[in-house]
Amino acid sequence: MTLELREMVFIATALLTTLPALLVVFSRNILYSAFALFFTFLGTSGLYFFLGAEFLAITQVVVYIGGVSVILLFAILLTRDIDEIKKTNTMSLGRAVPGGVAVLAISAVFIYAIGETKWAASGDETGVPALTVKPLGDLLLNKYLFAFEVVSVLLLAVLIGSLVIARRSVK
Repeated sequence: MTLELREMVFIATALLTTLPALLVVFSRNILYSAFALFFTFLGTSGLYFFLGAEFLAITQVVVYIGGVSVILLFAILLTRDIDEIKKTNTMSLGRAVPGGVAVLAISAVFIYAIGETKWAASGDETGVPALTVKPLGDLLLNKYLFAFEVVSVLLLAVLIGSLVIARRSVK
């Protein structure tokens, strides 16, 4: 069994997504968790590229890596005495057992769904729309322009509201 370059890059990307995600969950240091979340988002973006969803991959980089991760890191680094907080990610046995049962049940459902799905042949591209970034941009700025602008105004209102709340807490 020989691995082609594409398969090796996919495995590396999957590991870049999975290993930091485990570090996010199991790390006791919140700063390490935030940095690991950055790499999880980066790996997810790479997986979107493998799926041929370039727009989602770029959106993942811009929104999650460029926005969420940076805001998280600033919030952690600008919080005073964050090292003195004695909360950890440890889980009691009373919560771990139901969580483990839920994970096993959901995994069983996923495995069943994957096994029962009728997958298309590898070279069969029929039924898959050839939607790339340009037609998507045309749709956003023509047919869905009003919804696009409403979301923009909503995000601006959320930003202003968060600034007002932050300013009140400073006083």
